[in-house]
Amino acid sequence: MEGVSVWLQELTRAASAILGDFVEYLPSLLGAILILAVGWLIARFTRSIGVRSAYWANGVLEARVGRERARHLRLSETAIRLLGNVLFWLIILFFITSATRILGLVVFSAWLDRVVVYLPTLLAGGLIIVVGLVISSLARDLTAAGIASAGLTHAELFGRGVQLAILVTALVLGINQVGIDISLLVTLIVILVGAVVGSMALAFALGAGGLVSNLIGAHYLRQHYRTGQRARLGGVEGEIVDLTPVSVVLETEGGRAIIPARIFSEETTLLLADGDGHD
Repeated sequence: MEGVSVWLQELTRAASAILGDFVEYLPSLLGAILILAVGWLIARFTRSIGVRSAYWANGVLEARVGRERARHLRLSETAIRLLGNVLFWLIILFFITSATRILGLVVFSAWLDRVVVYLPTLLAGGLIIVVGLVISSLARDLTAAGIASAGLTHAELFGRGVQLAILVTALVLGINQVGIDISLLVTLIVILVGAVVGSMALAFALGAGGLVSNLIGAHYLRQHYRTGQRARLGGVEGEIVDLTPVSVVLETEGGRAIIPARIFSEETTLLLADGDGHD
């Protein structure tokens, strides 16, 4: 019985020590829980404000520049949700760091401190890449539209090339901002960009050959022909109704015929005498 009594005394002493430690630690635990609860509320509020602000910015952008032009500048639903979640977890991470300090979790708190200090650099790199993505999409459409309006071929190819160049630049800048050594990546990208640019130049040269021939042919054709005259070009006879930068439009008995201007230098053309008086 004496052994049981000693065992009960030791058990009581241990329980009292644990209870005392718990009571002593309880204020810190309650403080940490309170901080986390407040942080959760603030994080939810911040996420809501961020999402509402993004939708408001989209509305203002569409009102100022129009829905079609704002299509490549506005934030998508996925991007808005991502923005809200990033804001939410940034706030949560900050309050978790504060809670670990109150609880005395030194090792975990020190690790979280390093993460929090590194976050601005990481966010800056991500922001550079996101902005590059938006600008590259806009530049692609502007380049393709400009080349197409000029009458050149492969407009979409050139647009994609411009988009790729901007994306690669933004990616390199973003990764460099994060602090990752990208010397090997830069070398590989330079080689890749050189190959892409060379391929595009070759494609343009091959595709633009006919355009250049038509431009030269139209230049010399205007020195000999004018609208209102009747002519036979490439076996097609009719009245010249228009001389475009790259073609000749003839009004024939069967309808209007559009003839490439290079026909002037490739085949025999004939100015009919009865068309001289139709200036």
